[in-house]
Amino acid sequence: MTRIGLVTIGQSPRDDLISEIRTFVPNSVSIVQAGALDQLSSGEITSHCPVVPEKTLVTQLADGSEVRVDKDFVHTCLQQTVHSLEREVELIGLLCSGTFPDLVCKVPLLLPYQLLKGCLPALSLSGRWGVLVPSSDQTQPMQAEVEGWGIRAVVKAVSPYTESEYLGEAVCSLIENDVSAILLNCFGYTLGMKATVQMTTYRPVISVRSLFAHVLAELVA
Repeated sequence: MTRIGLVTIGQSPRDDLISEIRTFVPNSVSIVQAGALDQLSSGEITSHCPVVPEKTLVTQLADGSEVRVDKDFVHTCLQQTVHSLEREVELIGLLCSGTFPDLVCKVPLLLPYQLLKGCLPALSLSGRWGVLVPSSDQTQPMQAEVEGWGIRAVVKAVSPYTESEYLGEAVCSLIENDVSAILLNCFGYTLGMKATVQMTTYRPVISVRSLFAHVLAELVA
């Protein structure tokens, strides 16, 4: 492959995110960025706040600000973005680990949610998974989701965009609950944050960002 598309549920460019993924992908592969909310004004975006807590998605706009939007609204925008991008790339990767109804795409589509659904149950643990999500509205839905995979988990919330200084506190809370491994379940958590959690906890840590990047590298190599 020589040209791939990476789609955020917020606005592009997301150079903070793409720069880390870029280190996994050969320089010969071009990356085209796109955002589900690229064509919308801030007013249009904020008018689509989550209808119910379990529909909450947290993302970043082009100006670096954090925004919370309704999942159903984002899904509609994502489908439009995928259709516009599929004509110019050989593969599309979604930069969000949330679950969505099937997205129609004419080229291969890499979905992080499916990676996690396969990866977490593959690791047999004596204790529970500790999961970090960016919003407290997502803790209960995430708890139910992973339990549906047959996994015991403790879920805590800390935003990678506006609450990164509280990351250590959230991790300590997970450790107090005797977790055996930790999942950073948002693309906003950086590889630096992952390294910090590993050094703090001495436990296996999976970042959805790096998991996605490793699989992407396998596909485009």
